[in-house]
Amino acid sequence: MKRRYILLLVLLPVAFMTFSGFTMNNSKTIADFSFEPSSYDVPSIEEVKGDFPGGHTSLTLGKTYLGFKEALAFSESSGNYFAVNRLGYKGRYQFGKSALKWVGVKNSKQFMQSPLLQEAAFDALVAKNKFVLRNHIATYNGKTIGGVKVTESGLIAAAHLCGAGNVKKFLETNGEYIFADANNVPLTKYLNHFKDYDTSTVPANANAKVS
Repeated sequence: MKRRYILLLVLLPVAFMTFSGFTMNNSKTIADFSFEPSSYDVPSIEEVKGDFPGGHTSLTLGKTYLGFKEALAFSESSGNYFAVNRLGYKGRYQFGKSALKWVGVKNSKQFMQSPLLQEAAFDALVAKNKFVLRNHIATYNGKTIGGVKVTESGLIAAAHLCGAGNVKKFLETNGEYIFADANNVPLTKYLNHFKDYDTSTVPANANAKVS
């Protein structure tokens, strides 16, 4: 009995030290991993420069044409090339059937599978809308209509939302006619939100098409 009692006294400290050491080591390991960053959300050089269509918007884009595209794409689809809304509008810039046809896109499936084609289609649409609105841009640019400053980029964005014809009506009625799309977004919101971007890099072209 005495021998068993002595053995127990010897084993208890050993067991305590072993258990304590194991616990401390594991706690340290858990702490190390919990504070170690597992990933970094940092854009690549190409994304910062905007070399990839649909790359992350960087702070350097500002009011450039690329900044205009990124801002409009975010508003339309959160920048998602594969988005299709409840009305069937497709892609990053939410093209309808008539807009696709107007810029020469014949295969909507191919359109949805190609970010490059979507970017080219948007550039063609900007060129065509700029041509259709060329006289109104020259007449109203810089003026305030219906409490909203009119700029070339704002007019192009509004035309993307509701068509150039409705933009003309807004200007010609001195802001009394305000078209809103199926989501009840008025063209004045786009006029204001996308004003003062530099869209001069895309020339007006009635015949703009994607290849």
